[in-house]
Amino acid sequence: MQAIASVFTLLLGVVVILSGTGLLGTLLGVRGQLEGFSPTALGLIMSGYFAGFVAGTLLIPRLIRQAGHIRVFATLASLASVATLLHGLYVTPGLWFVLRLLSGICIVGLYIAIESWLNERAGNEERGHILSAYMTTTLIGLGFGQVLLMAGAAENLELFALASVLLSLGLVPVAMTRVEEPPIVAAGRLGLGKLYSVSPLGVIGCVFAGVGSGAFWGLAPVFASVIGLDKAGVATFMGLTILGGIVMLWPVGRLSDYRDRRKVLTWVCALAALGAVATAVAVALGQGTAWIMVGGFVYGSFAFSIYSLAAAHTNDHLDRSYVLEVTSTLQLLWAAGAIVGPILAGLLMQRFGPQAFMFYIGASALIPALFACWRMTVSAPIPLEEQGDFVPQFATSPAALEMYPEESDEEPEPTIEEDSRRSD
Repeated sequence: MQAIASVFTLLLGVVVILSGTGLLGTLLGVRGQLEGFSPTALGLIMSGYFAGFVAGTLLIPRLIRQAGHIRVFATLASLASVATLLHGLYVTPGLWFVLRLLSGICIVGLYIAIESWLNERAGNEERGHILSAYMTTTLIGLGFGQVLLMAGAAENLELFALASVLLSLGLVPVAMTRVEEPPIVAAGRLGLGKLYSVSPLGVIGCVFAGVGSGAFWGLAPVFASVIGLDKAGVATFMGLTILGGIVMLWPVGRLSDYRDRRKVLTWVCALAALGAVATAVAVALGQGTAWIMVGGFVYGSFAFSIYSLAAAHTNDHLDRSYVLEVTSTLQLLWAAGAIVGPILAGLLMQRFGPQAFMFYIGASALIPALFACWRMTVSAPIPLEEQGDFVPQFATSPAALEMYPEESDEEPEPTIEEDSRRSD
């Protein structure tokens, strides 16, 4: 608790900032649907955010080296706030895509800043607690943003203004921290071929976790609106799905510490798929909203753990000195899937109706489960004593990986090829 208290103001800033981004993401889906944007157009718009995520991950460290951490941080904060307001002022698909791209760059830049500060505040013995608290805090902030959807009318500018205010307000505790300017994060990348040879399941799991997550964050509000839920219903559906992730993230992770992670990942993916498919069936059969809400809760309870489990399983195959390099590459794989996710989901929704959305994200969870079943028939499991402890992870920025508690501070001696224990 002392470790968490030492970074409380930074975590508070995270909650406020992500409340704004969570509100904006859901608001765009609702407003776009009211404006008559097609699911295909909205899918393309929402994919822009994840394209910006990738671009920002590659560009922001270079900008920090040129202009300094504080200057870049202030610039990105201003741009993110302005972009949020412009969404509400000019409601056109083309501009929204550009603004989502800009927002993705800015938000991942803010992630890098906040996570660098958290890393600077964390001692070696505190890193695991702080990383876990931070990852849980991200879901809490995103979940609270859904509640704020009921604070105003989606047709007006006020909710966009509220999201902009939250983005600006959340920066205050971060900017006022007395911690020295954090060092620039230099996260290496591992070639996809090498990484797949070490952990095929980790690669597939992270890619399809991105496909499902990108589709969910981009188009779940659109799905909820199209099936007839009012604004409160949209907020409730989104909030319950996120709440499921908060409730089950730690139990699922702890279970994976004492079982073959491939089996846990298989069941988690299968249950996430079941929740999504049950929701789709409820929509197709015209069942009440209660079944839809329950299905969303079940999906979120397990879907938000897929990336963490896939990343942890991959790291089980490698020396801890490679955690930063490997997990940074997995983040980009997740982001690549997240770019494609909303585009395909939008096309399917427009062609087959709203229930196709839930079938789609269910399929994105089922594919890793089937792949894991096949991998278990052709390779032996990692011994339990060689598995690392589960640490919840989300694809935010490479800076968060510096807090990974099992990352070695010593220079690695063996190469990736020499150190990999066995392919999963």
